[in-house]
Amino acid sequence: MRHALVSALALIGVHEHLSAEQKNDLVQAGLQSTPGATAAAGARFFGWQASDILTVLSILFILAQFAHLAWKWRRDARREGERIEDRKRGVVPGCDFETSDD
Repeated sequence: MRHALVSALALIGVHEHLSAEQKNDLVQAGLQSTPGATAAAGARFFGWQASDILTVLSILFILAQFAHLAWKWRRDARREGERIEDRKRGVVPGCDFETSDD
């Protein structure tokens, strides 16, 4: 087993030991591959195909984007309405006093 590990490390250019940066990179790569491995294991456990999981996740992602966009448009419309009302009243944004045409 040790010989196989040494051979694998030699393939990526490590001959003696891993530096702290290399260890960190390996841990990060492992963490980044975890969601895919978990999805594959879940698909195997529940009997779903990978395409089914991707379809469901894509639909959920589109719904989340739609909800965010609707919220953003409502917020922008409300802010624009407040700006128009402030202009009608003569309020300058960021000032403590009101302006008037006296």
